Amino acid sequence: MDDLFFLEAFLLFVAPGPTNALLMAGSVKRANAIKLLAAQACGYGIASVCWFSLRPLMSTDAIQILRLVAAGWLVILGLRLVASAGTNVSKNGDAISVAVTSALNPKAFIYCLAIVPMNIELGALGSFWVALLVMTAATGSLWLLLGRRFSGGKRTVERVAGAALVAFALLLLRPLILLVAI
Repeated sequence: MDDLFFLEAFLLFVAPGPTNALLMAGSVKRANAIKLLAAQACGYGIASVCWFSLRPLMSTDAIQILRLVAAGWLVILGLRLVASAGTNVSKNGDAISVAVTSALNPKAFIYCLAIVPMNIELGALGSFWVALLVMTAATGSLWLLLGRRFSGGKRTVERVAGAALVAFALLLLRPLILLVAI
């Protein structure tokens, strides 16, 4: 794992989305932060086990197509955040909602199939699974702190997060750009 891997993973998981909105809302409501982070870890952990188990069944071409789709989705989401009028943070931030939302979150799919190198040995996937849990705990903590700081979403936070999503999409396309350039 190199620095670029950690940057890509950080940008992916720190970007706003339903899980982070629930963490922020839970923090605004002063919910138990440890309980919310544990729920997030369970959700992402379950999702990543599913996606990692599907990796051997996926062809390289299918992964490249999914990478393009994921990058497109991130650009659209990022541009929508930059242009949006304000955040609508849910008032429902309980641990069950956080766990389910994390398990269904496409960020786990993007991480497992687009960021983690495809040529990794099966036995090494465990270290990437641990990296996922550590990264989501770190970025989730940032959203909890943000929720403690603000009683709702702030326009600047949306713009910065939207720009980060677009930047991540470009990083995600980096291997594809190299293939086209050859």
